[in-house]
Amino acid sequence: MWMKILILVAVVAVVIYGFRAIGGKRSSRSGTSDTSGQTPARENAVNLIQCGNCGAYTPEGKSCSSCGKNTSG
Repeated sequence: MWMKILILVAVVAVVIYGFRAIGGKRSSRSGTSDTSGQTPARENAVNLIQCGNCGAYTPEGKSCSSCGKNTSG
């Protein structure tokens, strides 16, 4: 009985340690952002602005797909 409990505690400890080790590697990788604290934008990212007429988000400089009005920023 005690051996089963000991093995269970050991397995739980290994799982918790494993998740912490993986989480530590992720946080060290995310240190590549610039000094402003924001992550760098992707190359193919598009700025979306909210349409003043209907409130839908549309790419900047395009006409709104919901109401048809031009959404120049």
